[in-house]
Amino acid sequence: MPKRQSSRRRGPVRAVLRAALGAAPFLATVALMLWALSHNPFAHPFVAATNTQVQRAIERALALQVTPEWVAQELDLALGAGDLDRVETLVLIAQDQGLAPAADQQARIEALTAEHSDIGTTAGICVACMADIGTCQSPRLMAACGIPFELTPLGDVNALRRAGMAMWAGDEVDRLDATLAVVGLAATGAVVATGGTSITIKAGTTLLRMGHRLKRVKPGLLQMLNIGLKPSLIGPWLLGRVPTGALVDTARLDRLQKVTGDLSRVVRNTSMTDSVLLLNHVDDAADAARLARVSDVTGTRTQATFDILGKQRVFRALVRLSDAALATAAIIYAAILQLVLSVAGWIGNMIFRPAVKTLAHRV
Repeated sequence: MPKRQSSRRRGPVRAVLRAALGAAPFLATVALMLWALSHNPFAHPFVAATNTQVQRAIERALALQVTPEWVAQELDLALGAGDLDRVETLVLIAQDQGLAPAADQQARIEALTAEHSDIGTTAGICVACMADIGTCQSPRLMAACGIPFELTPLGDVNALRRAGMAMWAGDEVDRLDATLAVVGLAATGAVVATGGTSITIKAGTTLLRMGHRLKRVKPGLLQMLNIGLKPSLIGPWLLGRVPTGALVDTARLDRLQKVTGDLSRVVRNTSMTDSVLLLNHVDDAADAARLARVSDVTGTRTQATFDILGKQRVFRALVRLSDAALATAAIIYAAILQLVLSVAGWIGNMIFRPAVKTLAHRV
């Protein structure tokens, strides 16, 4: 009799223990999930990727995009349009993927290259390109004729000449063009200007000035670069009669210096010609910083990478999901999976247990 009472007492205890042990993994997962969520990992789920991670992400994207069929099709389109710059970009990226143009396409590429290399054809328009880089018909001419001139103080003086002629004629002065010329002259030491200005500012201001002349600077960036130039004081400033602080709002120069610093990194990592083309992807100061970071990784392939993948896909490579967000997502998935399996097991027991008992009695 005592043994029966003892076994009856242990029956409920065992059932409770069995239920507790069965629920322990799920409860532990839920507790871990609540602890992880208490740290709010999804408030900032993305973090900056390392340079190695950025490089791998871009390489994967290019490998998926640059297939033999895609290269052949794009080369046909570029050759048909006579766009040698696009052709060279495609050949460069294709070579990185171990691909080469077909024999007939290679012959067309060589013919197009010879056509664009004719000095007699380009000499006449090269002078016009030097005088006004906005008239350069292609990046190739811009690199050969316009950029070497614009990088010298003469390029800045030429921009101020345009501003003076506009004032003399009563036309509207291109304030940004003149502003960047002023800062560029100051940076090269042609005129004493803001303290701490270095040659890196010159590279950035020259890039922005050329991009502006070529209509490649986006409106958002244009608005941010307004530093309050007073065109009527340009002449007295050049003669040393007016300080720089009277000519421009020196407090706004900090923003300009930050952007030109980032763009100077792009120029250093790529080239001035590529950097001018890359301005199409810069909408604000944040984009300038992102572009500089990408150029640190992709170097001379930066312009080609943007040309093939586009701005959004390249910039997405700069961030990744944080470890905390990934771990929390995995815990949530595990908790849901355990719950589904537990419910499925309970329903299975409810359905099949009576049938099993019936079969056992019959046997």
